[in-house]
Amino acid sequence: MTKIKLIFTGGTIASVATKNGIIPSLSEEKPMLLGNFEKSHSDLKGKVQFECTYLMNKLSENMELTDWEKILNYLKSNICNEYNGIIIAYGTDTLAFFANMLSVFENDLPPVYIVSSDKVLSDNSANGTENFACAVREIVNGKNKHGVFVPYRNSDGKMTVHKGYQITQSGILSNDFYSLDSLPPKHKSLKSFKEFKRGVLLLNSYTGMDLSVIDLHKVSSVIITAYHGGTTNEKELIRLLENGSPKILLASVNYLENENQYASTVKLQKLGVEIIYKKTIETAYAEELCSLI
Repeated sequence: MTKIKLIFTGGTIASVATKNGIIPSLSEEKPMLLGNFEKSHSDLKGKVQFECTYLMNKLSENMELTDWEKILNYLKSNICNEYNGIIIAYGTDTLAFFANMLSVFENDLPPVYIVSSDKVLSDNSANGTENFACAVREIVNGKNKHGVFVPYRNSDGKMTVHKGYQITQSGILSNDFYSLDSLPPKHKSLKSFKEFKRGVLLLNSYTGMDLSVIDLHKVSSVIITAYHGGTTNEKELIRLLENGSPKILLASVNYLENENQYASTVKLQKLGVEIIYKKTIETAYAEELCSLI
């Protein structure tokens, strides 16, 4: 018998459509996710034992660092080797950020699969049940001993099992997810985890960027999302540095450190900007949140 810990945190996969919009389900009775799975994947009946925990019930766009801390502290205190794997039901809006963060601690966990749904499960076109079924089969087959994974079926019907540290946020006007060929995060010990670093600001590069309008007094680190060439507006970052800015990171440069880079990026590095190489923006953010551990 394969034993799976199933942790519900909310998200569309655990929500219902109402006249006032999509909201998390208020019922903790047998979830629709399990009911749909048993009906459509009867071949696994009797082979899997689920132990369910309802940790919270939030749409993922409303997740706070305190909620992530609650999830990590639960895993730290309750997960042991009795489970063949863990499935966490989560929302799509911050799915990639959550997967990258959890990947920081993957060495201390059995295989973790994060499942979500593009639509509420009462919609027959939703992909949530199939994403969940893919996770269950991977655990039953014992495919992975450690790691964080995100099984997700895109709108083209293709199912992909993404590595947690390579999946990136779904773009606007899209429900699909993709991965980048990126490096893993610096792993941290879950046993040593207490809380995340606060005051980490994540900003996009854009034409006309003016960072002088931001009050940085409560900011501990600034992560600037680089353009595809590994560049940003050097004038703005230099101004931050001259004004005694907090720690500045530029993410992510697609070249390795010893390869050719644009002169503007080389200049920023010499002035004290930390360059993040070959990692997703989501990984860079996760590493900085965990930098005090």
